Amino acid sequence: AGFNPNDIIFDPNVLAIATGMEEHNNYAVDFIKATGWIKQNLSGAHVSGGVSNLSFSFRGNNYIREAMHAVFLYHAIKQGMDMGIMNPATSVLYTDIPTDVLEKIEDVVLNRRPDAAERLIELSEQLKSSSTDTATQPAKQDVWRKGTLQERLQYALVKGIGDYLEEDIAEALSKYDKAVDIIEGPLMTGMNRVGELFGEGKMFLPQVVKTARTMKKAVAILQPVIESEKQEGVSSAGRILLAT
Repeated sequence: AGFNPNDIIFDPNVLAIATGMEEHNNYAVDFIKATGWIKQNLSGAHVSGGVSNLSFSFRGNNYIREAMHAVFLYHAIKQGMDMGIMNPATSVLYTDIPTDVLEKIEDVVLNRRPDAAERLIELSEQLKSSSTDTATQPAKQDVWRKGTLQERLQYALVKGIGDYLEEDIAEALSKYDKAVDIIEGPLMTGMNRVGELFGEGKMFLPQVVKTARTMKKAVAILQPVIESEKQEGVSSAGRILLAT
């Protein structure tokens, strides 16, 4: 009908899994397979989906929901999923999910065993009882502050955490000869890591946007120092008198 294939976006249904109804168990797998089929057979077309529907059974436990979304997107993107509707403030990365939690979530998302839902529900209840804040990862949040300066700056960028930037950059200024060396060193190392995770489908656009904002904040903190160093580096070249 004259449509450019690149202008076509398919939105296969993303439906809730782990609902207790056996016929719902394969919904995530069905979406992932449908995405692969569309990409293989309908060249140029794009695939989108409403990601939050997937975890509706676990509303009230934000950590489990965000982890389910990260796992689902990791596998769907591998099959060619281009875009999705999701919470831009999500903070759980695929690589952050503890191995035991990841196994149970992938069992549910990929429908790998008949008791997968029961096992994930049990885990969800354990996490609820062990933490009053289910929106955070079930691990002590400030452990990363014990790392080296380079590790802390990289973690802050990957996670999009700007709360400690002034403190860490002040420490960095005492260790690096020039402010620009901090940007070209630990900050760029963090950004490179973000690029790797995004390229591998383990980090998603809303998280990359948070990273960019954190990097912008870090550069803004360093900018006055960079300008000051530029002024200090300017010296008179002397005067030349030409007479004819």
